[in-house]
Amino acid sequence: MQNWDFCRSVMSTQLLVTLGTEYGATPSAMLRNSGLSEASLSNPETLVEAQSELSVIRNLLRELPPIDGLGLIAGKRYQLSAYGIWGFAIASSPTARKAIELAQTYQQLTFAFASFNIDISGDRTRILFDDRDVPEDVRLFCLEREMAAAAVIIGELLGSHCSAPRVYFRHPAPHYAKCYQQHFGHAVAFNADCNALEFSSALLDLPRSVGNESTANLLAKQCGELLASRSARRGLSGKVRDLLLRQRPMQMDMEAVAASLHMTSRTLRRKLEAEGSSFRQLSDEIRVTLAEELLRGTPLSIEQIAERLSYADASSFSQAFKRMTKQTPGAFRRAEQRR
Repeated sequence: MQNWDFCRSVMSTQLLVTLGTEYGATPSAMLRNSGLSEASLSNPETLVEAQSELSVIRNLLRELPPIDGLGLIAGKRYQLSAYGIWGFAIASSPTARKAIELAQTYQQLTFAFASFNIDISGDRTRILFDDRDVPEDVRLFCLEREMAAAAVIIGELLGSHCSAPRVYFRHPAPHYAKCYQQHFGHAVAFNADCNALEFSSALLDLPRSVGNESTANLLAKQCGELLASRSARRGLSGKVRDLLLRQRPMQMDMEAVAASLHMTSRTLRRKLEAEGSSFRQLSDEIRVTLAEELLRGTPLSIEQIAERLSYADASSFSQAFKRMTKQTPGAFRRAEQRR
């Protein structure tokens, strides 16, 4: 069972709000109690907390009259291009096996609440969806949405090689069971022992004409970097990073940061330790990130950069930079200029 409470891109919320407005809801009603504004919705860099997206889903279900298979209707809109880097990495995979391995590894870059796992057993492969952690009031919608979206992705991956996957749901057949067959294009089994999409394992290693191993590997690396970046913005550590980045001139002052967060430096230290972090570690990370930007993109001297980052002198800066990056500031700058 996997925790789904992670930040996700704004694209999913955009799709949900668009769906709601097409059926008569207003954007403001769709965003009520979500902490999101219409302006933030139009900003592609907005990150949405899982609880905020759940609020939008609840608004969707509350604002619209009962619509049979609304989750299925929503899921059909989640084409690979909606997932950003994750979707492009999947689309570039040379085989379906590589694609589903990558999909599972970086599923925190999706919009799923029902976490999924891959089970390859003999001649059948199943994508299993675990919806037990999803709040009950939105569970059916989320499961319908995520399995419908996964079926869309499987179709994009396997193309003409694949007939519609077999589909299994743990819940009883709803009164609109025919909608499931229409959406999935295959007989659907209800009251099953799992939620799953099933297809032939023989399709896993067929070469994909649009796949490219090098591109897929590069995008997989970017998926890892994006996931790390999003994780860094969560919790108290993320708030400390944001405060350090906003300080001008750059002052790595723990007392000032603690005061901005309305706590003592002792409390800040204790809470950061509970997250497996420290103020020193965070300030070092910020400094090296800014140092790399300044070395790469400005003509500032090593001495000027050291002063901007509040080091005692250029020697202290050079030693710290080498400790964190395994190269001197000068070597880093020369390597960047050769690219």
